[in-house]
Amino acid sequence: MNMIWTRSLGLARALALVGFTGLLVLALMTTLDVLLRWLFKAPLQGVNDVSSVVMAVVIAACIPANLAMKQNIRVEVFGALGGRLVHKLLETLSSALTLFFILLIAWQFVPYAASLKANGDRTWVLGWPVWPWWSVAAVMMWLAAFVQAMVFAIDAAALFRRSDESPSHNDTPSAA
Repeated sequence: MNMIWTRSLGLARALALVGFTGLLVLALMTTLDVLLRWLFKAPLQGVNDVSSVVMAVVIAACIPANLAMKQNIRVEVFGALGGRLVHKLLETLSSALTLFFILLIAWQFVPYAASLKANGDRTWVLGWPVWPWWSVAAVMMWLAAFVQAMVFAIDAAALFRRSDESPSHNDTPSAA
């Protein structure tokens, strides 16, 4: 399981890098568009089209790494007050709920992308088909669900491991 986790984490980080690179390209395109509008009254054609389809992929690309490194917003008051066992129980519960939520999202991305293909939706200016971009986002959401399933498995294993046992690998996914 450690090898699968290591490879999943590496893939998640690579996807996040792709996502951030896409975001940087979108920011540069938007900046160039604004400058060209302001200086020459000649905007770049299709910047809104590109950003509308690429943004879904950019966001979805960052979700697996976010889940793998447990960078969600968390409130740990009850876990701190209740001791080690309560903390582990709440970690496992939150991992299970996050997994459920990510599975729901990934499950809905598939019919949404299929409906975009069936309807023949295209961007306004460039005329690009929209469904391939949402299909890529759907694949990334399913990868996010797989990563979250691994996080849940690690948290569940930590819940049932005695505190004096040494873990077979890092206790938290963020440390992997």
